[in-house]
Amino acid sequence: MTSTGSGPLRSDPGSATRSRHRPDVQGLRAIAVLAVVALHVGFGSLTGGFVGVDVFFAISGFLITQQLMRQVRTEGRVSLLGFYARRARRILPAATLVLLATVVYAALFLGFVRTREIALDALWSAAFAANFRFASLETDYFSAALPPSPLQHFWSLAVEEQFYLVWPLVILGCLWAMRRRAGRKELDDRDQRTRRRVLVMALGVVIVASLLASAVLTRTSPEAAYFSPFTRAWELGLGAIAAIAFRDNGPQDATARWRAQVLSAFGMFFIVCACLQFNDATPFPGTPALVPVLGSVFIIVAGTLWHGPTVVGRLLSVRPLQVIGNWSYSLYLWHFPVLVLAELQLGRELRWWEQALLVALAFALAGLSYRYVEEPFRRGILWRLPALGRAGSLGPVALYPLSITLVAVTCFAANSYATGTARDGYQPAITLAEADASDSGSAEPSRQPERPDSPAPSAAPPAARPQPDPLPALLKASVLAARKNQAIPTNLKPGLTNLSDDVEAVGECNYYSTKVRKLCPRGDADAEKTIVVIGDSHARHWTPAVEEIAERSGYRAYMLAMPQCTVSLVTPDKLDSTDPMTSCDDFHDFMLSSVKKLRPDLLLIASRPISAAYHDSSGRHTDREDVRRAVYRGYQRLLAQVKPAAKRTVWLRDVPAIEFDPATCLSSNKTLSPCTYKPLESQQEGADLQMQAAKSARVETLDLDDLFCDSAGICTTVVGDTITHRDGHHLTATYSQELGRTLGERLKVW
Repeated sequence: MTSTGSGPLRSDPGSATRSRHRPDVQGLRAIAVLAVVALHVGFGSLTGGFVGVDVFFAISGFLITQQLMRQVRTEGRVSLLGFYARRARRILPAATLVLLATVVYAALFLGFVRTREIALDALWSAAFAANFRFASLETDYFSAALPPSPLQHFWSLAVEEQFYLVWPLVILGCLWAMRRRAGRKELDDRDQRTRRRVLVMALGVVIVASLLASAVLTRTSPEAAYFSPFTRAWELGLGAIAAIAFRDNGPQDATARWRAQVLSAFGMFFIVCACLQFNDATPFPGTPALVPVLGSVFIIVAGTLWHGPTVVGRLLSVRPLQVIGNWSYSLYLWHFPVLVLAELQLGRELRWWEQALLVALAFALAGLSYRYVEEPFRRGILWRLPALGRAGSLGPVALYPLSITLVAVTCFAANSYATGTARDGYQPAITLAEADASDSGSAEPSRQPERPDSPAPSAAPPAARPQPDPLPALLKASVLAARKNQAIPTNLKPGLTNLSDDVEAVGECNYYSTKVRKLCPRGDADAEKTIVVIGDSHARHWTPAVEEIAERSGYRAYMLAMPQCTVSLVTPDKLDSTDPMTSCDDFHDFMLSSVKKLRPDLLLIASRPISAAYHDSSGRHTDREDVRRAVYRGYQRLLAQVKPAAKRTVWLRDVPAIEFDPATCLSSNKTLSPCTYKPLESQQEGADLQMQAAKSARVETLDLDDLFCDSAGICTTVVGDTITHRDGHHLTATYSQELGRTLGERLKVW
């Protein structure tokens, strides 16, 4: 498909048929990718390394528009077929290789749960829709608690390709309109100047609208703003304006040189400042993204105005940066899967030397990909064979369906392989026989298919002593089985593929929504006695257990729990940024007033300890001791208000946290031993602080660690056949329900 008419435009004096090599742009690419890699390994003070993506957007907008405008000048048309063929040769081979390699690696080493998720991510990425996929995941609180996808960085490729679905059509439409208005196929020099003005004005409208949308959405819906093509279009648009408004054939005089020196210096200053000064507290993209984008445009325009070297140009033209610039696309593609896959397989954060080795591996893979994949496809003889004729341009376009097909087939095969090799044979649940055998000194305790029910047997004679709670003994048996490296039970509850979805039901009272501030009674709605639970998601995951207690003991229960909102009366960070979570202040007011209104017979407190930061009128505070003191005071203020309103107050110690992802561990191993753990030290310190605050206010505390760990501090992710955690720190709804009897007995409510 081309524009109507095929007559060439009258070329501007000095226009070239081929673009001038821009070593400064190559160096700028290197700076961009190095910033992104440095961010992902947590290097030094480069907290704003994420702006490297914005630099890429500006460069891409410039280079692609330059190619399109050159074709307009020399051929008088825009060949959509040729444009998308060039994009296919440039983008698809390396991207497809990385997608295939990532999915295959996941199938071999990460188990069927993560393979399934990564395969789905790969399909979205192959369709250049990854940004929509990850935007939807980031808006889900509990999905955000899961490990990052190794393909999450493909969102930026999706944004670019979505922009380029529209931008060539805009240029084509302008050409058609101008020819129709002029009544001729050929346009003179004045028409060409008019064409540039029209395109700049059209881009200006897009840029202003996109930037405004970015500024608004960054405040109201940061996840959507970060991944949306509409809030990023202005970044590519500014690069495009640099290609249209500034010509490469201007006078090469002292004025041009002086302007280039100043522009490039300011441009580099802007980019460096963004890399060093921006952090996860910066409302991004929004208006702050102007800093790196304008910096990139300044450097690009400087190189257009003056063809000679500038100070910044010399810096960007050094050989190492030129090589990295050549590899930048492949390096961007490879580095994130290499880092994330290793972390997923190890089940912990990477050490600095491991990161260094993995970054070196990413560089090696990038160099190989550039030489043996990118360049052969981009410059391949196949596409230029005369015998192919028009089919020579059709060939690269076929890479689009070929890439999607390859990825889809590989995903299906990888998922089938990972599922088929998960376990061999049936493995029964762990039972109390394990603990009994341990007590008798048996080396190989037997397994029995039965599992004790939580309620006391109804057939027991009235005078019989109540049956002891079997759960502590079952925990002991489960840890013992793990220590003996016994097989993971086959029929786990919940199923591993549904583990992240095993979330407690909250009905209409999902307080994570700022619009919901009402009470939802649970248990026996007509009961006079009340239980109220306050806290964050670590209070909410006790919902099934509390409902069990309320229904059996005749209580009305209320779960006043808002995810991400600590029970300490301080303002924490938002989930997805370091902005203050002001909705937490509103929830605290609602929570406190509700407790005073309900005057519960039993008030339970549970919360995840926070140690990273808090906000007050003077700003955000991150000093460790400062945060500790502020959070402790917040606990004290809370207890001073709620304790007088309740007949009895009990603070539940936070459950042990896990460093690795349970689903990945249990699906990639055949035995229980690799999936045991010791509680995270930082979480234990935070829990200790909560217990200190409770004891200082003479509030009861309840420690349930023995339902997760043995006396030696070894914890298991599977008790019997039930998985305890759905992620690193939230209980599964299934295990929470099984804890109902134990929690009720230890609270002495029956």
